[in-house]
Amino acid sequence: MAATATLLWWLLGAVLFPAWLIAGGVDYLCHARTDIEHTSGRHESLLHLLQLVEIAVPLLVFLFLAIDALALLFLLGGVVAHTLSAWRDLRYTTHRRNITPAEQVVHGVLLVLPWMALALVAVLHWPVVEALLDPAVASDWRLHVRDPMFPPAVVIAVLAASVLFGVLPALWEFARTAAAQSSSSNARSATKPR
Repeated sequence: MAATATLLWWLLGAVLFPAWLIAGGVDYLCHARTDIEHTSGRHESLLHLLQLVEIAVPLLVFLFLAIDALALLFLLGGVVAHTLSAWRDLRYTTHRRNITPAEQVVHGVLLVLPWMALALVAVLHWPVVEALLDPAVASDWRLHVRDPMFPPAVVIAVLAASVLFGVLPALWEFARTAAAQSSSSNARSATKPR
């Protein structure tokens, strides 16, 4: 049983998390290649920032808090919100920017991996899930600091990778789309008759 749990932890941290970051990087490149600045623009980029926050909150909860009933519901809420925002993003973008088959595959990966991660967390913390599903068992509805904490090297690696491959590209994309929109607005106002 301990060997299976170890394998599941490795699957979560060494496979799913890096795969999600790589897929996010490929998605960023797809946006740049299809000229997000001049097509779907700042609105789509804002939706990407929203999705980033919706995944960042559960990631931080997972890293720093014990997985009890409330923490597990935070994770579930973040994954559901991320999925709904991704749907909204695609609904908005589909008629404004070419979404290539490669980008569609990447979107599928970005949608599925958070659900897979949530499923692994649930399996690794199965007594919490059982307590949530059984009204006869009292669940703990308070947030607690994780004890023991993950090793500092793991926390630093996860946060650094998240910033480097998730936060910075999303902020750079937003800066590019905002600058393009501002430049476009200035050009339109300069050509208006006085």
